[in-house]
Amino acid sequence: MTTKLVSPIHLPENYEEVLYWKLSHHKTLLVVLNVVGLALMGLALVTFFAWARIWHLETVSLELNIWQMVAALFAVAVTIVLHELTHGLALRAYGAQPKYGVMWQEMMFYATAAGYAFRRNAYIVIALAPLVGLSLVGMGLLMLPIPDWLLLIVVFCAALNVGSAIGDMWLVRVALGYPRVAYVVDEKDGLRMFMPVVKA
Repeated sequence: MTTKLVSPIHLPENYEEVLYWKLSHHKTLLVVLNVVGLALMGLALVTFFAWARIWHLETVSLELNIWQMVAALFAVAVTIVLHELTHGLALRAYGAQPKYGVMWQEMMFYATAAGYAFRRNAYIVIALAPLVGLSLVGMGLLMLPIPDWLLLIVVFCAALNVGSAIGDMWLVRVALGYPRVAYVVDEKDGLRMFMPVVKA
């Protein structure tokens, strides 16, 4: 059943805000998450490369010429855009109108739908859509008979997408601290949690 979307101004009766959490307010955590994201990307590189070797049994050449390196840089930019667009598609699936942008000081890209509230589980789907969806796309591409240089680019971009999802995973961790009845309002780099008022 599709989760009904409501404006935070028109939340179900007797809901109140219980948390306003922004990643940009936690500078140390932001640094830690970037480091963890790099480590996660490294682990993903090994995993996706191992998956590629299952479908490409011959030795894979690790060399790229200058034009292939240019293609790799272009693919990195495309991966970042696709990551946010996937968030946007998930937002649209729940009836929201996504907005995209960059927080230059934090070096963060975002897709958000301020003004919309989602059930907690719907928010989790939206947050994890790029991690799950693009990882599956990457695995599918690696099963195809593609040349070595393109295979390496797909492996790198798939791993980059996983590393880039570290902020999304942290926000999911925050959301999971609340029950299913909670509503979440997405922010550029955070969230607002709403819970039913507990009557004394």
